Parts: sequence; C-alpha cells; structure tokens
Amino acid sequence: MQRMDLKRMHEDLPVNRHFKPVRLLLPSEEVARRLSDAIRAGYFRLGSRLPSERSMAEQMQVSRPTVREAVRLLVEAGILIVKPGAGGGTFVSSEIVPLDFIAATDLRPTNIDEAIEVRRLILPWVAQIASQYAEATDFDRMREAIRFGRDSLPAPDAVTIGAEHISSVIIATMRFDLALALATRNSLVMHLMELLLQWVEPMRHKTLHSRDDLMLSLELVETMMGAIETADPAAIAEITERRLQILERALEEQTGRHLRRSRRALA
Repeated sequence: MQRMDLKRMHEDLPVNRHFKPVRLLLPSEEVARRLSDAIRAGYFRLGSRLPSERSMAEQMQVSRPTVREAVRLLVEAGILIVKPGAGGGTFVSSEIVPLDFIAATDLRPTNIDEAIEVRRLILPWVAQIASQYAEATDFDRMREAIRFGRDSLPAPDAVTIGAEHISSVIIATMRFDLALALATRNSLVMHLMELLLQWVEPMRHKTLHSRDDLMLSLELVETMMGAIETADPAAIAEITERRLQILERALEEQTGRHLRRSRRALA
C-alpha cells in the first residue's frame, strides 16, 4: 500500500524542465540549420555563392558527405540551388528561410508573457549600448536590413498581402535587431538576441495583416536607427517603447487577454 502511494506521489509531481524529451539532430540537420541561419540573418544574400563543400566541411569539422546531405535538404526546401559545371556551385535561391529550419533550441518560454518580458529587458538595453559602440559597418547592416524589407513590400495598390511579404518584413526587422546586438560587441548579447527573435517571431506573424502594418514595422526600425545614430538616450527610449508597445497591444487584441505586465498595472 505504501509502495503504491509513493508511486502515485511521483506520478503527480510536475515534470522537471531538465527532463524534457531529448532529440538529437543528425550532423547533416545541424549543418543545414547553421547554413539556413546564416542565410536568414543576411550573411549570404540571394544569388550568393556558398563556400565550397570542402571549405564548409573543414570549417564545421564534419565530413563532406554530411555537408552534401545538408545542401540536399536545403535544395529540397527551395533555399539553395546547385549549378553544375564551370562557374557552378551552391547558390542561395531564397532568403525567406522558414523559422523551423533554425529553431533547434529546447530553451523556450512557456507562454507569451515570458517572451514579452524578456523582450522588454533586452531590447532597450541593447539599443542604448549599440548607440555607444556602433560603427559605420553596423549602420550599413541596419540600412541593408531596412532596404531588404522595403524591396519586399507588396505594391501600393495591392489588395492583400502574401505570407512571403510578411516573412520578408519580419526577417528584415530581425536582421536590424541582430545588427543592433552585433553593435554592442558582446557575443552573449548576440546569442540572447538570436534566441529572443526566435521566440517572438511566431507572435509577430499574428499581428501583421496589411501593407500599412508592414510599412509601420519598417518605419519604426528606421526611426530607431536615426535615434541610435544621434546617440540621444531619450529618443532611443521613446522609439524602443513604441516598438515594444506595438507588439504587446496587438497581441492583447489577438488573444483577448491582458499580458501579465498590463494586468499588474490595472490592478
């Protein structure tokens, strides 16, 4: 009887977060993830030629067949194309990489509130620090990210917007925020920003519905870049708060519930 009670007690205990199911990626899947991550972040642009199979294998310390299999996976996904013969190689055929290809971490928030709170902690600090350390190359990355987003916008007279338009603008603002993180010259901040953007992206897809929504997202990051260039703390704080609130309010409207921060303010 006592043994049964002990068994029942253990069954009722909450699942330890350290004991989540383990999924080991194949080496080729990990290589595909890293390549797609680099493309998504803008390190390889549309039409860019990737390093040779031998070079990638040496850099990532894997076998050439592993790289070949990773390339095959990305070719099947429409992200890469392989051209044979002289002048051939492996080329980027699409910069619109689905988040599924890069979201390999088990470290995830359990609800919207957690992700939003982390965003509120990280983004203002990153923006202020970036204004102190950003160099010309950092602003070039920010401008290129904004340009990519604007080039991806639907025509002004478009009645509807497609999934590719939404994904393109989300990727553009993601590249902008990665450029901010890179400007801090802190590799840990860069890693945290990458994780945060992966957490927030699924939410952003639910809040962009029109061309005006897409335009506003790009206008906000462009305004933020201007504030960072002038290194004006008040202007940076103001535009950062606008960016934070846009997503938070949209999510509250979508879900029909107040986020934890809002509920505390209303209490």
